[in-house]
Amino acid sequence: MWALLVVLAQSPEVSDAGVSRELAEKVMTETPQAELIAMGRESVKALGTYRYKMAKEERVNGELLPVQDIEMYVQEKPFAVRLHYVGGPGKGRKVLYNPKERPDDFRVREHGFLGVFGAVWISVESGMAKKDSNHTVKEAGMGPLLERFSADLKKAEGIGGMKITQEGWDKAGKWCTVYTAPNGGKGFSAAKSRICTDVETRLPARVEGFDSGGALLERYVFTEFRGAVHPPKFFDSDGF
Repeated sequence: MWALLVVLAQSPEVSDAGVSRELAEKVMTETPQAELIAMGRESVKALGTYRYKMAKEERVNGELLPVQDIEMYVQEKPFAVRLHYVGGPGKGRKVLYNPKERPDDFRVREHGFLGVFGAVWISVESGMAKKDSNHTVKEAGMGPLLERFSADLKKAEGIGGMKITQEGWDKAGKWCTVYTAPNGGKGFSAAKSRICTDVETRLPARVEGFDSGGALLERYVFTEFRGAVHPPKFFDSDGF
């Protein structure tokens, strides 16, 4: 991985404007997928505490729910997250999860009338927590997402491997790769997944999952990644 980064840094195709498309395409097609995901994980670690915006669309109990726009705040170590819903049905909701306080519960403050009751603790595995997502707050953040894809790749190795299709550049200038899981996707995050990568940051910019019939299961669009410094107790319930 580090050798690849050195090659990129020393290449004449790298300028102040960034990596050329030709070089980026070569890296994305010739680098093993597990290594690319590991590179993204290293990029996340380098950010330390970071924030980004996420547009989330998921199919829950067979119904494709409306898009939710969320501002994500993530502390990698020790792990903690805050979610501020800024668009969609949950607009105004705020969520905090800090396992050092309560590993099986998260703190939520609803918008509107429900907000008058203040912030309340909810079980991570409760039906209320899962009413608009197939994932728990424990999976929030870019690190857990990349680890999920890494686990799927390793799982596929013993049963024929993941089928990889390079789709190329999308309209947003991100490099898209499609992963088709063996066994029709049974036991995997999805039967087919698409990851569109920002080659400059090596982080996913769009992630999509589909069932064996091609129906969309989930779509996440990530923007505005940046390191962040927060006030004391930002990830504590006292400062929520």
